[in-house]
Amino acid sequence: MAQAKTFRFSDVMILLGDGATPTEVFAAPCGLTELGMTIATDTNETVIPDCDNPDDPAWKITDITALQMTLSGQGVLDRVARKAWEDWAFSGSEKTVRWVYDVTAADFGGYYQAPAILTSYQVTAQRGQRATVQIAITLNGKPAWTAAV
Repeated sequence: MAQAKTFRFSDVMILLGDGATPTEVFAAPCGLTELGMTIATDTNETVIPDCDNPDDPAWKITDITALQMTLSGQGVLDRVARKAWEDWAFSGSEKTVRWVYDVTAADFGGYYQAPAILTSYQVTAQRGQRATVQIAITLNGKPAWTAAV
């Protein structure tokens, strides 16, 4: 039996672009201890009758209408990262982001990149514990895939 080739936490990252031109620099905000990436599919259903046997149950056909990628993260609230998250949240603007698989090309490494919107930013603090943060990012359009070199 072959063992699965897995990713370590440090192999998966959310990177935020700084908006610089001509060369944008990407960095991972400190403090996130959980990361998530979701590709959601919107669909429409149509009921298709059986023309030869109209009394038989009809079958539903599903058509894909849209795709969307979202990123999420949570962890401890780093003081420097807090400033970056809040600057983005209050800006009301897009930022270029990357979802990175930081492994070799042979292991299918690379990254998805697209403009994105910070759709949720939440800070929680509880007495006796460190403050935490939860973020949600929605990519604005189809992300481009760049394979590792």
